[in-house]
Amino acid sequence: MGLETWGAACARWGQQKLLPWLLPESCRICAAPGAALCADCLRELPRLPADRCSWCALPVNDAGDCPVCSVEAPSYDYTFCPFVYTSPLAEAIRTWKFHDGLDWTRPLAKAWIDAWETPPPRPEALLPIPAHPARLRERGYNQAALLAHHWGRSYGVPVRDVLRRVRNTPHQVGGSRDQRRINLQSAFAVRSRLPAHVALVDDVMTTGSTAETLAQLLRQHGVARVDLWILTRAL
Repeated sequence: MGLETWGAACARWGQQKLLPWLLPESCRICAAPGAALCADCLRELPRLPADRCSWCALPVNDAGDCPVCSVEAPSYDYTFCPFVYTSPLAEAIRTWKFHDGLDWTRPLAKAWIDAWETPPPRPEALLPIPAHPARLRERGYNQAALLAHHWGRSYGVPVRDVLRRVRNTPHQVGGSRDQRRINLQSAFAVRSRLPAHVALVDDVMTTGSTAETLAQLLRQHGVARVDLWILTRAL
């Protein structure tokens, strides 16, 4: 090992092991000492209403109907998502994804776990929604896979890296439902057999087009139940 490589390894070790000991964690939102997300800020995270669609997690109307799924039922079965994609979570996720904010992984994953009084039904496998290799090289990691590994360890569910994004689609933020569906045509592939009950994992759900495309593909490969484990939902 050369001197530069050894120095880099020591620096990483110092960051991971020594700094948290020398500088105890403080809340990323209010700076209170003791935890990456303090109990007060965790309680104040923007929550989806209790009256929401079990399919897609959107709030239902006064008649109890989903404005989307009552028109066209999705191919997935249930969305487990506690939070709304708005401040301060939106800023945290953007830092995490686009500004090398890997230290947000654990507090965000734990916030999702802590949000449930009763844990979601346990699937047989967690499937991170994949990123294209070009985007992985650009970012260095897939945030959906990071969430899946945290949640998989907590619930004893294996993570299966079997989905591939074979076409590098444009960023989906801001596109309409129809535009997203067109973008996603033939974008994914499955490279292995799967169990009957799986959950797709991602950080943000917007129109649900990615989840719908993947759920249809998984059904074609014999999956009987497809749940979504999502950190935040855009409204």
